[in-house]
Amino acid sequence: MRTMKASCPGSCGELFQCVVDGEEFLMSYGIEKKSQVVIGPQTGAIEEVLRPKMLQVINELTDQIDFGYTFHTDISVGKGYSSSTADMLSILGAYSAYKHGTVSVPSDSVGFSDWTVMNPLNGAIQWQTRWKPKLYVYILEPDQMVDTTSFIRMTESPLYPAEQSKTLLTDFKIACDKQNVELLGAAATRSALLNNKRLPKPYLNDIIDLVNKLGLLGVNIAHSGSIVGILLTEEQLMHMTELEERLSHHPLASYYSLRNLSKIIYDGLQVKNVEEILE
Repeated sequence: MRTMKASCPGSCGELFQCVVDGEEFLMSYGIEKKSQVVIGPQTGAIEEVLRPKMLQVINELTDQIDFGYTFHTDISVGKGYSSSTADMLSILGAYSAYKHGTVSVPSDSVGFSDWTVMNPLNGAIQWQTRWKPKLYVYILEPDQMVDTTSFIRMTESPLYPAEQSKTLLTDFKIACDKQNVELLGAAATRSALLNNKRLPKPYLNDIIDLVNKLGLLGVNIAHSGSIVGILLTEEQLMHMTELEERLSHHPLASYYSLRNLSKIIYDGLQVKNVEEILE
């Protein structure tokens, strides 16, 4: 039988997240961190340990693991990188292709190559755009982890200003239709500020002030995680040295101790035959 490889990117939180008429909607974008699963015939070698949610996916698909697999990821857990989503989509994609020769429709924004607004609770697609702006994100990562499984949803949180958030979806659509990165950055920053009442990010206002002073695009966050992203265009990369210098001399540097730059990518879930890759 063939050997299939599937990979799915993580994300730096969500570009925006909101509540419209009692429904949650969000849009996550891909970054250069990925989960990768290879599934093929059994070799007799000791298999690698899968993460709990990946095992849950496999247990729901089959009663017998009659295949070999490898798993690799560079996505941190519990920070808002969509690690569980990337893990589950990659193993589901590899398994479906190996067993059935088909790939199921992704259930999360990061699984699509086009920016896709979804309801995170039922996986329903609300809106998609083919616009693919060339953007970067400077990711600020703290040691703090967030247990998203026990976190109160936006629709249930008395702290979240749901009514104020409902225009974010329209703002995002307008930014995409006009292909206007400034409007995109403004919507992301507003979404971050609204969510700060529900899950405060230390120094968020200081980060936004610095972004505004340098004329950068905006700020986005993991709405149920701990990471923060500073959005930049390719032209704004010239400010990276000054940005890092200012961050490193601010008290926030000790909290967001891991900082790295990533392209915003449009790969989505990718599934390939390993033999074809080697040809």
